[in-house]
Amino acid sequence: MKDFVKQDNLRALPKFLALVAGFTVLGGIGGFLAAIAAKPETLEAIRAGLDRVMNMASPWGIPVSGAVLLFPAWLYYRSARRLYGNWDPDMEEGAEDEIRRRMNFLLLLMLLFTNLETVFAFFFLAASFQYTYAPLNVVLFLIAMACIILLQQKVVDLTRSINPEKKGSVYDLKFQKIWFTSCDEAERAQIGQASFQAYRTTTVTCMIVYLVLTLMNFMAGTGLLPVLVVLVIFGALQVSYLLACIRACRRAQH
Repeated sequence: MKDFVKQDNLRALPKFLALVAGFTVLGGIGGFLAAIAAKPETLEAIRAGLDRVMNMASPWGIPVSGAVLLFPAWLYYRSARRLYGNWDPDMEEGAEDEIRRRMNFLLLLMLLFTNLETVFAFFFLAASFQYTYAPLNVVLFLIAMACIILLQQKVVDLTRSINPEKKGSVYDLKFQKIWFTSCDEAERAQIGQASFQAYRTTTVTCMIVYLVLTLMNFMAGTGLLPVLVVLVIFGALQVSYLLACIRACRRAQH
């Protein structure tokens, strides 16, 4: 067994070192060229251009993103609701499973769109405090959040209509925990797979953003605060994941 482990490490190590070396060289060359090309007047022109764009976009960001994302989300919900109208507990098992599968797919798409709108709404709310549209955007933000919560409540209610064993309300602060405990083993396995994929994606994303922000600090003097924020997120992700693994290991031992 030890020989197999050693062979796997020796086989993978050269590729790993070559990849690290390649990214290091490319990052160094890119940073050097960017530092040469990024003159102070160029950086100032970029900042001024971004300020103009955000100044125009800030009052419209939340309503436009809401229309683009929440309206399709509502259509997905309506489609799932129509499928539910065709659902009958006495129908054949194959037909019932097909309706459940299609409904779950539509509701997941709906949740994807509502979560994207949440990101846009929070971004434009933060931008509004810098670009003088705060009172208007606060109202628009609250309206967007109310629509998102209402749509998510409808998703939960519709899911519970077909699955009476499901428990929880979106207005409960412990909703996610209650919902998870009401899932069966197959559903928990799917949640675990999705969570692990999200963990991997977030880890890679944090490292890429860290490199970009470090380069921007070198080029434009953006400071260490953005870098620190990314590292706090990365650290919280890693620590929370490992603590969850430790708790699961302890439960398995008892």
